[in-house]
Amino acid sequence: MKWLIFEDELRSPLTLRRFQLLLEVRRHASENGHNSASVLWLRAEAMNATDDGDRFLDNDLEALLDRRWIFYEKASGPVTDVTITRAGMDVAEEFEHFRSDPRKRAQAARSSVLQWLYDEYLQGKSSPNISGFSTSKYGTFYGADFTEGEITRATRYLRDRQLIQGKAAMGGPIVRPQITPHGIQTIEHDDEPAAVIASERASVTHNYTIHNSGQMNLAAGSENVSQSMTLTSTQINDARMAANAFSQTLPILGVPHERQAEAEQVIAELEEETASPDPQPGKLKTLLNKVVEIAILGSAEGAVEAVVSMAQKAIDGL
Repeated sequence: MKWLIFEDELRSPLTLRRFQLLLEVRRHASENGHNSASVLWLRAEAMNATDDGDRFLDNDLEALLDRRWIFYEKASGPVTDVTITRAGMDVAEEFEHFRSDPRKRAQAARSSVLQWLYDEYLQGKSSPNISGFSTSKYGTFYGADFTEGEITRATRYLRDRQLIQGKAAMGGPIVRPQITPHGIQTIEHDDEPAAVIASERASVTHNYTIHNSGQMNLAAGSENVSQSMTLTSTQINDARMAANAFSQTLPILGVPHERQAEAEQVIAELEEETASPDPQPGKLKTLLNKVVEIAILGSAEGAVEAVVSMAQKAIDGL
């Protein structure tokens, strides 16, 4: 049951990013031999990752403070040191156990390898080298790298189910796997794994890990994928409501100035698509994912969470 609680929480890109931050704080505190850790290195890393990294880190640290997972004295200057609490240690340990669960990792590895191959197929790469999977946005499970053994078992399982084809190295994975028509059909009728979606969204800003899973590109819901599907009025209305919420809160979200024009363009395209006689689910998903990507850059946390929640609801319904 506790795993279900984690999965539900981790559907939020903000929450995933903060769990990863908590793990990093715990790791450095453990290396120091006590419960305190400097976050100066994190601040430098965040600022190197994005122009707004300093602000993201402050917001994330404050969120962990509010949940009583860490403690620090609020001051006028930037936070330099934090102390992880007993509750924070427990949560970090539970999260680590969750993303280390063998069964969940095996299932996620299969789904992620197949999704990666589908993306490669769309880009005209019919038989990519499997080594590219590990460095792709699909190569982690909630920020934890898939192991060579997990990748090997995943490719062999997918081949046994005729979802991919190719020859395996001695005791190793399918070196140059190729997605089959059955595999393509499976992807086009299934959603991406929740872990993949959440990890991608978390990485839009900063992942607080060495391995960043790349920019969001949910190909299964993109305009390039052929999908024959008639949307219900509820699905269209959810997308329209998300667009309206984004539009109305944009002035107060605190989105960086350089992304304002892009946000306005996304809103305009969403309004146009939802008003279309035949809205395309792939295009709606792409635009709604863009709403999430831009919204989480905002500094007004309550408004950000509201917009992301509405966009997520619309995405889940498609």
